[in-house]
Amino acid sequence: MNIFFLLFSTVLFSSLAQIFMKAAAMHSVTYGLLGVFNIWFIAAMVCMAIVFLCWQMALGQKPIAFLYPFLSLVYVVVPVLSVYLFQETISVKYVIGIFCIIGGICITSLSVPSSKDSNPENSIC
Repeated sequence: MNIFFLLFSTVLFSSLAQIFMKAAAMHSVTYGLLGVFNIWFIAAMVCMAIVFLCWQMALGQKPIAFLYPFLSLVYVVVPVLSVYLFQETISVKYVIGIFCIIGGICITSLSVPSSKDSNPENSIC
């Protein structure tokens, strides 16, 4: 499977899992074991299962040093979604931090060989 599809899926479903967990907390009347019957909680667990499968397939294709920084995109996607879905606010400092995360991903993808043959031409940026 295409590595970029796997990375995109991992970030997307990991972000959705966090959003669904927030929704579960907002709509749950009880916590503890009874909270697992909340549809939002179940959706979050399904997303995490998909994340696990996509991440495992990605790990089989590329070095972890190349893949791992892309998980940081969850720190970009979740706050942006929370602004639109939950009317949360993020500060200018937070937005600057988001750009730093994106810049860091570009820098690390350029500095780590993206495949086992150590071909740096396959970097994401």
